[in-house]
Amino acid sequence: MSLRNTRARWGWPAKLLHWTMAILIIGLALVGTWMANFLNDMVLQIEVTQWHKSFGFVVFVLAVLRVVWRWANPVSPLPPADQPAWERWMAHGTHWALYVLMFVMPLSGWLMASASEFNDPGAYPMQIKNMVFGLFELPDPIAPGDEALEAIFHTIHAWSSYLLAALLLLHIGGALKHHFKDKDSILRRMLP
Repeated sequence: MSLRNTRARWGWPAKLLHWTMAILIIGLALVGTWMANFLNDMVLQIEVTQWHKSFGFVVFVLAVLRVVWRWANPVSPLPPADQPAWERWMAHGTHWALYVLMFVMPLSGWLMASASEFNDPGAYPMQIKNMVFGLFELPDPIAPGDEALEAIFHTIHAWSSYLLAALLLLHIGGALKHHFKDKDSILRRMLP
């Protein structure tokens, strides 16, 4: 297995980052949906939210590493020779949008939590800090208790999650189409 990408396959760091992030992002989307729509126990909600924030931070760090790795290793596998131009354009646009959302989702979540009234030490008996796995605290770039900013970042986070879900379905559907219908190497070259 190659460290660096080639014109035929992705290198193992690109594969490891891709699949690790895929698992984390899908897990965060499922947990976020559960938290926002079905979780009514406040104590459990706080605990799950802290885990959600922590893994969101991990996704952000991995997204930075992924961009740095991509910049340091710009070679990528070539598309199939017979792939239509519209399909290449669609794949390229989907990938760019996924990269943008890998940053927008954790940043909007962090800013939403930072602006939240729950982050205000004087508002509630227990302040809910932006802790990462209980090891360190993220700084608060926004003063806590700013309901207007919290609502803006909540809207960005929610709508980004819908767009992310649609793009992930498109991405997965495209990979499966290439594998089962077109029978080309698009999916195989990203598999371990």
